[in-house]
Amino acid sequence: MARRFGITVGVVAALLVLAVLAGIVGVLYARPATAQSNVGVPGMRQVTVVGHSEVKGRPDTATIQIGVETEAPAAKDALAKNTDQAQAIQAKLKDLGVAEQDMQTSNFNIYPTYATDGRQITGYHVSNSVIVKIRDLDKAGNLLDQVVQAGANSINSINFSVDDPNALLSQARTQAMQDAHARADQLAKAGGAAVGDVLTITENVGSQPPPPVMYAAPAADAGQSKAVPVQPGEQSFTIDVQVTFALR
Repeated sequence: MARRFGITVGVVAALLVLAVLAGIVGVLYARPATAQSNVGVPGMRQVTVVGHSEVKGRPDTATIQIGVETEAPAAKDALAKNTDQAQAIQAKLKDLGVAEQDMQTSNFNIYPTYATDGRQITGYHVSNSVIVKIRDLDKAGNLLDQVVQAGANSINSINFSVDDPNALLSQARTQAMQDAHARADQLAKAGGAAVGDVLTITENVGSQPPPPVMYAAPAADAGQSKAVPVQPGEQSFTIDVQVTFALR
């Protein structure tokens, strides 16, 4: 009986030792890889830096939401009035050189309006708007004035952008790499080394569009027609590159 008990205790002790070892191995495998294993070449003398660059360009494109809002006691009358004005606006946009692919319906709503008691329907409100892309900013102010004269009474914020930013981004990449090399060179010299070959490069692209311009559409008055002042400002593009250089 004592022999059997002794064997049982020994087996339990062995199992406990195996469990502890398994737990240690599991923790080792579960530990995240160090950052060094993801940067550069393990075992090499190296330095990792982040180069930064920001370039600015003048926007050449604007998008704007242009719409019509109408009301009438009957829904069909509000819709008919709205349709006439919306068609007139779209026709005016085409006359001003806006292509059909640069106009897209973005919002259409019909809903009842109520008396102050919130129960009795007094009429119906119809809104219809399109997002318009303006590719010639020199004509943007005149375009806004003309669509108001054609019947637009709802114009939301203008957003400016650079239609093709590739040239600006290419310039920013070159400058970011130059900045990274200068930083690495400074660190290497301070550590008694020299910068060698590039081992890894990681890029992060960002952009900062100019703030939107708010424009409230006034009531149409052909006698006081004048171009709306539009200032596109500048758009910023940033490039950050993380670069690892070998050290000599």
